[in-house]
Amino acid sequence: MKQLLIILTLTIISCKNKNQETISTTSKPKDTVKVENLENNQKTDSINIVAIDFEKNKDLLDIILLLPDSAFPSWEWKSEDRIKWYNEIKENDFYTDDNPDYFNQKYFAPNKAGFSIVDGFWSINIYKTIENSYIVITDDIVGDGNNLNFYEVKSNVLKQYLDEKTIFSDFKEQMKKKENNKNCEDKFEELNDPIFEFDFANKNKIEIESSWYLIKEEYENCLIGNALLYNFNPESKKFELEKVYWKSKTNK
Repeated sequence: MKQLLIILTLTIISCKNKNQETISTTSKPKDTVKVENLENNQKTDSINIVAIDFEKNKDLLDIILLLPDSAFPSWEWKSEDRIKWYNEIKENDFYTDDNPDYFNQKYFAPNKAGFSIVDGFWSINIYKTIENSYIVITDDIVGDGNNLNFYEVKSNVLKQYLDEKTIFSDFKEQMKKKENNKNCEDKFEELNDPIFEFDFANKNKIEIESSWYLIKEEYENCLIGNALLYNFNPESKKFELEKVYWKSKTNK
């Protein structure tokens, strides 16, 4: 009788061990799936997907491909890198940005785009003419001011266009008072410093504004204003001066 009890006890223990082994074995694939899913999610989250509608923005994308290296004076965006970027957008309506700390898109629209480049900023703006061409302005902003380039693109051919002084009717001269300026030589000389900012936010308009220290109280005897507003004329393919005016600033 004792032998029978011992045999039954051993049989029960053996069955329990087998069940535990079965449970342990069947749980491992679930754990593996969880780990794999977690790794896949981490990989997906690490890729910065930037959406751009290719057809909607094709004109601007085509123009960016045509730009010479001189359009990027403070950084490097080689032609082969732009072609790769362009083809990815053409195929997917997005591109992957693996290094957003260096090249980070801030906005992209059919007529303009802007990117932060480390501690600077680069933008492109295009203006359509009645000849079905585009006037193109690139602006490379770094610590010591703006570096502007001007081009014209027609039938997918880019050529260098006018310079800053011509396209904006020599805006620094437009700021100066033409009368009673005998004692203004020093103040006029200051206009040659890189103290101006260009605002391309409004379509077909550009505002040029001086830095904080050109305030009305100190310069109104020599200057008409410290800001200018230009409108793009698609017939002349130039920007025409709308007004020169004073913007309120605090002299720090």
